[in-house]
Amino acid sequence: MTERNNACTMMEESAVERVRYYMHKIAENSFAGTGTGAVLDDVLGSFGKMIRPRLLLLCSAFGPHSKEKYERLCMLAAMVELTHLASLIHDDIIDEAPYRRGKPSIQGKYGKDAAVYAGDFLIERVHYWQVKEQLIDAAMILSKTVEDMCIGEIGQAVCRYDVHVTADDYLKNIKGKTAALFSTACKLGAMEAGCGSDVAEKLKCFGEYLGIMFQFRDDLLDFTSSEAAEGKEIHKDFHDGIYTLPVLMALETPEGREALLPIMKENAKRNLGSEEIGHMEKEVIRCGGVKRTVEEIHRYAALAGEILDSLEDIPEARKIRRMLDKLESM
Repeated sequence: MTERNNACTMMEESAVERVRYYMHKIAENSFAGTGTGAVLDDVLGSFGKMIRPRLLLLCSAFGPHSKEKYERLCMLAAMVELTHLASLIHDDIIDEAPYRRGKPSIQGKYGKDAAVYAGDFLIERVHYWQVKEQLIDAAMILSKTVEDMCIGEIGQAVCRYDVHVTADDYLKNIKGKTAALFSTACKLGAMEAGCGSDVAEKLKCFGEYLGIMFQFRDDLLDFTSSEAAEGKEIHKDFHDGIYTLPVLMALETPEGREALLPIMKENAKRNLGSEEIGHMEKEVIRCGGVKRTVEEIHRYAALAGEILDSLEDIPEARKIRRMLDKLESM
């Protein structure tokens, strides 16, 4: 069993390397030695966990044509990840983040102007290659996904410092800005590999649940991790008037509203000190915001698990299950 698992892992890593090959081919193949090429080298020089490409390739295994369409699937996975990277570049500009994954961010190293154009450039390259390779259906789906991501980000921006924002408002925004690309990765893999519409829609829904869990888990980090451990400023969202699920869950209780509304109103007027932020954190925990967020993660994990239970029991399904279990237990 160990030898089989190791072989499967090696095959998966080989596929990820193929995705990275296509990322370089799509993004920078014609720009080596230029200023644009230098920026793109930095963009592609630090890979994350490649969760979305992995999901796309794993979901494709449910289809009858996954092996014969392997190269096309790897190219689609590269397009999904490049879209994700473009969104991260733009996020760092908005957040004025000097670092990304422990290295200088594109806007931190080259300035905001170059970063804006770098993000736009990646999206343009994805669109170009979609047309070049006649991936018309996939292009329509991915373009709609970018639209949903933008709508989610705009919705979040509109809600900044709004003391009346609700958990439902926040859920609507994160379905766009975070979950949409997870959902699309799963659907594209299934669709391209020839899955029926029912299986493709189930996997799309699974991806959305996973993306929502991913965002909720990220929301919790401010309340469960130190700045040193995470390598980033804690409670930056709160400072910026973005009230995440633990805060909003605490606000749904009378004692939470009484404790947090004055802090939130003051937050809109000035930069809060560390003692005030610390007090906010304690009140969110005391009023059940963290506990209820964990419960929501478990609830979405159960919904996602029900979808997996309804699908064919193949090795890739068990890998997806392990991804789900790991995210639930982090």
